[in-house]
Amino acid sequence: MSKISNISIPANRFKALLQMIPRAPDSISTERLQERLFAAGFEVDLRTVQRNLKDLVKSGEFGLASEKKWRESARWHYLADAPMTIFPSLDDHTALAFRLANAFLQSLMPPETVHALRPFVDEAGRHLAKRRQAAAGKWQDKIHVFPQGMRKRAPKINSQVREAVYRALLEEKPLRLMHLSRGKREAGEYIISPLGLVVRDYLIYLYGLTREKKQVLSFALNRTQHAEILENVVIDQPPADFSLAGYEHLVSMPIKGSPRLDLILRIGKNSAYSLRECPLAGKQTVTDDLENPGGGILRAEVPNTVELRQWIRSLGPNAEVLEPTFLRQEMAEEVATLAWRYGFLPKPSA
Repeated sequence: MSKISNISIPANRFKALLQMIPRAPDSISTERLQERLFAAGFEVDLRTVQRNLKDLVKSGEFGLASEKKWRESARWHYLADAPMTIFPSLDDHTALAFRLANAFLQSLMPPETVHALRPFVDEAGRHLAKRRQAAAGKWQDKIHVFPQGMRKRAPKINSQVREAVYRALLEEKPLRLMHLSRGKREAGEYIISPLGLVVRDYLIYLYGLTREKKQVLSFALNRTQHAEILENVVIDQPPADFSLAGYEHLVSMPIKGSPRLDLILRIGKNSAYSLRECPLAGKQTVTDDLENPGGGILRAEVPNTVELRQWIRSLGPNAEVLEPTFLRQEMAEEVATLAWRYGFLPKPSA
């Protein structure tokens, strides 16, 4: 018989208590647990909470542990490798969804963030392993994600910074950051009200409203050296119409001038096929190119950014900018410079 059956805890309080305990390296005191239980509507004294927790640790069924330093109150946590108990239990489809998400995020998110999903992914793996003889159990061996292009390694994020930022966002508390901006030699100090996280390529950016100038700025977490939550400072509220989507320019490296442009691009056969499958923009057409059988003419409204130019360069000889004229001139000058560097043309005039 399970040892947990000998523990006398009302079912609803039992569930609430288990959900309030964090996973290592975080921990929570008995007093804080009692406060949270009381706030959730459970009137229970401190000694009862402590006795229940000791019984749960002793049972060994949930991966709970405690620690105590000197005269401090005991603190409680799940072991780092404690199994994830999910109610109701995972079904085949949900277990597969976790495995797919894990495979997909490996190439998109920093390792520390993907690691936070590990208990759920492991539980999904255990569920599917029990179904090994059935078709559902074999699915986890039939999943792999191949990222497009050259694979990069996600930059490391200071664990102290990550935890402080996530907590500040969840609890809506201001932050003091020490952040090293790109191109700077020394980190600057910022006091901000955090607004949200934006993921772009392999980087995670924190958007925040600065206290002094009331500006919305972005901070790459991998370049943030320290983050401190300001407990007794009132958080500033963003404008009523604020949305993260409206501030894409903070991470997209826009070019001065018009924020968007009407692009007309001659593209090769493979690029035309790819863009018909995965459109570059909402407003896009790809028509046949009469001068290049199999190729196409792309017309799209796109952001006027550095990334646009990087994408055009990545197509190499399979792309020719037809319009706008200023962008065609930029690309022509770059091609002339490359031809000179490779020894095919004389040095272009400045």
